[in-house]
Amino acid sequence: MITEDYATALKNLISLTQTKNIILANITGYDISYISKWCNGIKLPTTKHVQQINEKMARYFADIIIKEHKQKELCSTLSLSLHAADLAFEITQYLCAAYRFSIKKNLGKQKEYISPIRVITGYHDISKFLNDLFQKKFSDINQDANLLLFGEFCALSDLGFWKYFESCNLNANRITVRAGINLDKLASDPKYMHRLYRLLNHLLNYDFVFYDSTNLEHTNLIVLEDSFVVQYSLQSDGFMDMCTYISDKILIEDIYDRFLLCFTNQTPLISPAKVLGIDEMGFRTAFYSASHFFFFLTNGFDFLLPSNTIDNILSNSHASENVIRQIRHLRILWEELLSTVDVEFMLPTTSIIRYIETGYMFFTDLEYKTTTEERKDHLQNILSMMKNNPCMIMGVIQSSIETIDYHESNLSFYSNFSSAFLKKNRQYITNNASPFYIVSSKQLVTIFQSFFQRLKELPAYHQYTYNDINKKYELYKKFIERTLALHDI
Repeated sequence: MITEDYATALKNLISLTQTKNIILANITGYDISYISKWCNGIKLPTTKHVQQINEKMARYFADIIIKEHKQKELCSTLSLSLHAADLAFEITQYLCAAYRFSIKKNLGKQKEYISPIRVITGYHDISKFLNDLFQKKFSDINQDANLLLFGEFCALSDLGFWKYFESCNLNANRITVRAGINLDKLASDPKYMHRLYRLLNHLLNYDFVFYDSTNLEHTNLIVLEDSFVVQYSLQSDGFMDMCTYISDKILIEDIYDRFLLCFTNQTPLISPAKVLGIDEMGFRTAFYSASHFFFFLTNGFDFLLPSNTIDNILSNSHASENVIRQIRHLRILWEELLSTVDVEFMLPTTSIIRYIETGYMFFTDLEYKTTTEERKDHLQNILSMMKNNPCMIMGVIQSSIETIDYHESNLSFYSNFSSAFLKKNRQYITNNASPFYIVSSKQLVTIFQSFFQRLKELPAYHQYTYNDINKKYELYKKFIERTLALHDI
């Protein structure tokens, strides 16, 4: 019977094979800090993944032991059979047995010293507890993580729930947050759509996935994978009056695996994407097959670029030949399409100024910084394209108290009124979060459109045709050229 804990067993094998932690990190796919914590007994691998981790390490240890003829030394040290046919299997069993011993040992300590369940009552105490909990747990994560929120977006926003995210020091490589939305409620009051856009715009390092909330609203659970479960109850006024915090690892894993299916068994309304397909069957190709478009642009004006600028973008990119060929095909589609279809652009003035000053844009899936001359050519090409297509409209949101949230925007919106996607400003993503969101629900696309329509009704919004833009350009031409010269790269 194994009486060694996991840390001791792992250190025995590391010592015997003279293996460095960095090698085990590469083998298992975990950060070296995790290997160090396993060896020092500070942390254990999750129950869900420990078998796979042990098998990977065991294969490596077995190869080294056989190569260096250390079978006898291994067997005498670890009391394994010298005649074992599969050494990797024996080492795996040894590590798994040590892991089970550690789990029992830790559970015994937990029962003796720490209760795995805690109850918090009262709105203010709950709010402080959740804020502290999110800050601590999110700062501890340094790999991929999943958060399940059983509740409805609008109701949670009325509670001030989303503010807990904004104060977090996020260290996760990637964190996916799954929650529900009641689309009828989202459409019932403009404040909810404003809050949704603000959330997605401010939290660029998170990947949010929203689903129809019908089967999610009354479960009242918050589950952070491998970390904690919070179950909460709501008063008639919608505020939390009690919550139960669960830290038992085995129970957390069971709850997470059981309730994850409530999300994954349905199609999301909005979901993150690493890239948008631009091949014949890709998302972008289907998206641009429409005849009516609306674009809210915050990451540089990535349309109506001169051909030579697109050539420069492609020549300076590290994209594959296949991607370059697809982008060239997309360029032809744009050049033909945008000269004939109804298209409306909306830009905050800060987005225009930022592009003139920096030249930064996120073009398709590629980041690029245009030169001063390329920006001048771009402005001329915009005027030329608008002149040739009277159905092309340019809208500008000027600075005001009512529009302040949109002048620090880093989230663009692209719509053909049937489908839509959002694009983050990649410069401000500091982890491995996805740069795009795909809006799969036509009803949600309509709600987004209504949201931007309300912006167009504000006094700070001004709409321009070619003649209007041309007059503005002539009026501010010297200012634009001097600004370009000032920021000449």
